Amino acid sequence: MPTDMLTVREAAARLKLDPQTLRRWIRAGVLPARRLGKKEYRIDAADLEARLSSRSEEQAGRRTEAVRALLMLREQLRAQGPSVAELVAESRAELEGRGETSGR
Repeated sequence: MPTDMLTVREAAARLKLDPQTLRRWIRAGVLPARRLGKKEYRIDAADLEARLSSRSEEQAGRRTEAVRALLMLREQLRAQGPSVAELVAESRAELEGRGETSGR
């Protein structure tokens, strides 16, 4: 049963990544590939799809953790007193007093 083999450029185009990124993944062992000659690789389309799905799951997990951390930080800031907007305004006023503003 033949498998769908892709060049690094074809795989990179599917992922909308630079081909060099895929070459780094291959050298790091993150993406399995078959070596043809000194610099040429072929990537099995099934391996590419598996990497995509695991990458999506990893990213979703990181996003969930980041949102939890932000919500926890928001609650801690609320418990401490002044709002973030008040802290930013206070910091901006202090910087303006020193003449260190960027004009924004």
